Amino acid sequence: MRLSTHQLSVKFGPVHALDQLTLDFPVGSRTVLWGPAGGGKTSLLKCLTGLVAPTSGEVQWDEVPLSRRTANEKREAQVAFGMVFQSDALFDSMTVLENVLLPLRKRKVPEGEAQERAAEALARVGLTTAAQKHPENLSGGMKKRAGVARAIVARPRVLLADDPFAGLDPVTERSIAELLWEISEGRTLIVALPDPVPSLPTERSIRLVAGKVAA
Repeated sequence: MRLSTHQLSVKFGPVHALDQLTLDFPVGSRTVLWGPAGGGKTSLLKCLTGLVAPTSGEVQWDEVPLSRRTANEKREAQVAFGMVFQSDALFDSMTVLENVLLPLRKRKVPEGEAQERAAEALARVGLTTAAQKHPENLSGGMKKRAGVARAIVARPRVLLADDPFAGLDPVTERSIAELLWEISEGRTLIVALPDPVPSLPTERSIRLVAGKVAA
């Protein structure tokens, strides 16, 4: 899925989270958004997924403005997105496998197929043996890998990651960076970070400050 914005602005009260931002994310591109807190990175990710409506300007999916899509069309297209959260957002009451199954069960994927796809995703991130563990029994790096597995289990065309290295030690950070790069092959990848991470290769780096692209 090709993503783009045209003169995109988002305001929360008097504050411009995004200020007339025009960007293009070609299919299969891998981009790092970085900059200080409040620079607009998370707001941009939410706009790109259709979770936040712009104050003005446009977000386009495959060159079609979101404003021209019906609510049903938006929901159907949103299955193309997978999200890796800063906090992992795992449910402690569920096993790793159950957490990874959630996106498929919400989409009413047949249980047999869902189990196969969840097992495949866990194998991809090296967590097959942790499938029946609960998040409280995982290391920080394993929790992050579980979050990545959940993000890719629905086989998204676009993978977004919001500060995925927060709280990780340098060794774990490097392993998660390598994992994100590996699983994003053939997908559009957009990673939001406070600062560039040397262990994460970049095809393009965009610095956002006060909702605008900065040099």
